[in-house]
Amino acid sequence: MLVLKFGGGVGIDFDSLSKNAAKLQKEFGEKIVIVVGANAKLSQTQKERGIEPKMITSERGEKSRFTDEVTLELLKEVYGGVADEVAKIVNAEGGDAIAMLVSKDDLVIAKQHGRMRILEDGKVKVIDGDLTGSIQKVDAAAIQKILNSGKILVLAPPAATENSGEVNVDGDKIASKISVELKADKLIFFSNTGGLLKNVNDETSLISEIPTWQADEFAIGRMKKKILAAKRAIKGGVGEVIFADGRQLFVNPIEVAVKGGGTRIF
Repeated sequence: MLVLKFGGGVGIDFDSLSKNAAKLQKEFGEKIVIVVGANAKLSQTQKERGIEPKMITSERGEKSRFTDEVTLELLKEVYGGVADEVAKIVNAEGGDAIAMLVSKDDLVIAKQHGRMRILEDGKVKVIDGDLTGSIQKVDAAAIQKILNSGKILVLAPPAATENSGEVNVDGDKIASKISVELKADKLIFFSNTGGLLKNVNDETSLISEIPTWQADEFAIGRMKKKILAAKRAIKGGVGEVIFADGRQLFVNPIEVAVKGGGTRIF
């Protein structure tokens, strides 16, 4: 079983990734869960509608999007649209995929963070009203039932809350948690870099493999969340975690990753 995170940065080749997923399903009967990102598209859509994206940094140095009610509704529209498009491509290639938000039928339940301590201009600040959360529960049985029916499952945030609300949850963490709950063979993160780099400004500095304890040394920006998600997956028993290139470089990018492309985290 594969759990794939299609990153939401600029330049991600959703077309090739989706077509390769369809191929793996058709030719090898691979069970696949895809979690989509749409960070760049959401920011672009916000600006087009006169909304300035607001990013915040936690005390641990992790960057995330401040999510109010307006942003949450837009997130559902944008991320849900990307998930629908991925499923459409898979189906057009002869695969069988279904797309849904993870809030549907409480597929993923999260707890809202509430008041948050963030860093702003080098100082700690407490903020309210951020509709983001931490994953509490994944309905692994429901996901497995969909996979057993022969479908690729394409997922996107937000997650549900126990009081029938919704909160934004990081897609990398969703993919990591699902991979653990389903005991996946591989968890692969596709982003707009070749993998984990020693020098973020040098594509040739790709690290082919690295232990989790050493990976933090090269964690910069949003890569911090990916490495944390990778650590949790490995600790939870996932067979292998890979950081791979999701740009338009390969016809079959998933197969390239599985066969040694990118960075293997162990």
